[in-house]
Amino acid sequence: MPHGPLPSFPSGFLWGAATSAHQVEGDNRLNQWWRFEHEPGRIADGSVSGAACDHWHRFDEDFARAAADSHNAHRLSLEWSRIEPRQGVFDAAAIAHYHDVFASLRRHALTPIVTLHHFTDPLWIFDHGGWENRATIDRFVEFATFCGREFGGEVDWWCTVNEPDVLAFRGWSQGVWPPGKRDDSAALMVMANSLEAHGRAYHALHQADTIDADGDGRAARVGFAKHAVILEPQRPWFAPDVVYRNLEHRVFNEAVLAAASTGRIDLWIPGARGVKREVAELRDSMDYVGINHYTRWKVRAFARDPHAVPPGAVLNDLGWEVHPRGIEAVVRDAARFGRPVIILENGVADATDRVRPRALVETLAHLARAIASGVDVRGYLHWSLLDNFEWAEGYRGRFGLYQVDFANPALPRTRTRSADLFARIARANAIDPALLDEVTTPGYPA
Repeated sequence: MPHGPLPSFPSGFLWGAATSAHQVEGDNRLNQWWRFEHEPGRIADGSVSGAACDHWHRFDEDFARAAADSHNAHRLSLEWSRIEPRQGVFDAAAIAHYHDVFASLRRHALTPIVTLHHFTDPLWIFDHGGWENRATIDRFVEFATFCGREFGGEVDWWCTVNEPDVLAFRGWSQGVWPPGKRDDSAALMVMANSLEAHGRAYHALHQADTIDADGDGRAARVGFAKHAVILEPQRPWFAPDVVYRNLEHRVFNEAVLAAASTGRIDLWIPGARGVKREVAELRDSMDYVGINHYTRWKVRAFARDPHAVPPGAVLNDLGWEVHPRGIEAVVRDAARFGRPVIILENGVADATDRVRPRALVETLAHLARAIASGVDVRGYLHWSLLDNFEWAEGYRGRFGLYQVDFANPALPRTRTRSADLFARIARANAIDPALLDEVTTPGYPA
């Protein structure tokens, strides 16, 4: 925990939580994830998304909860497969629904931060090669242009793609997400195509969204979400661990953000065909640096699983190390691009809400310290507002500020202690020293 008094967060700081459409809306059969999760053995707990949180019908009450907890922003995604279920065919009812969603956000004084691709593809995209097919770049830019024109009067903050590195390696290298491949060369191609799509969508959104929805003088602020993980060699004295760590850090943490700054895609890992590409539209294509941060990996060479957790580390329910001070390091690193930083995701999978309260307060204390040192951080979006369907983990990963009882058809929401702590911090726009003492009391779960 940082020592000494902590400053207030900047005026206008964005406080909120995040969701993604497929994980919370429920009953969408139009994308590749619905098909994938119904294949035996794909989901760790054997579940399917099903009704999820029924957020498709209950968004207004969920936004009311967030507003009552002093949130002033909310990150969500537009489900491409609902809006464009067939190429060039747009669903008027789905479009009207998302206008209703934005109207609800406005009523509850929640600034929308809108993601256009959060891991899901329409089946008509996926069945023609998905992100391995360069034609998907064109189709995604067309979708971004449509969204900018259709929703630009309600949205100023855009996130083009979520975690292009995670999408690529989970689906095409590790094979645990659709399409379930194990081909590192294909994974690098998918990552490159996602990055190029971001660069082109960046310009498409600036051209299509000409309405300043929030009156700050800018009609569109466009970025993407980068998964940032702390990587350290497990044995700093062992050269292979150091080399493996440096290689992973270059591919996962440096190359992706660097491409959106320089316009040069340069991806390579041993045993795979690298990708080098110059994309003019990708150069300087971040109005902000969007960071998703969860954990630290200790990297070990020559191991079946190259990622380990330190002995005695506090773990979340998915076995990831809870590492609050990591957020300070990742935002300092992101600041090198000279753009404002926004934490688009950060949280702890904790079904009982025992570890999360202390981790949340400590994380925000470290974030405050980074801001005090001069890092321009504009907002923090907690993952997630609600327990939800966590992709290949199914319903095992409970990240919600509000617990959801998925065994009950009514899907009741239960407010957690973490939600209360987060509300107190957001309301004060600061961390009260008494709150620090409260979560570090001897005997408090760590």
